[in-house]
Amino acid sequence: MSNIVNDSILERIAEDVEAMSTGAILIELLGGSLPGLCDSFDERVAFTDRDKVIADLIEKRFEEECR
Repeated sequence: MSNIVNDSILERIAEDVEAMSTGAILIELLGGSLPGLCDSFDERVAFTDRDKVIADLIEKRFEEECR
């Protein structure tokens, strides 16, 4: 795909992902609400770097859409 098309797709995905809560982003990335190393999922959400998980989910959705 061309750069213009890719940029358009990434912008659309970014708008959708940025509107989501951090918990919803983690659930989509992890495939569920697993606490991981934390005692609870809420604690995991609190300790999450929101910018990093947004970038990860944008990348994941972009790769899925381009298949």
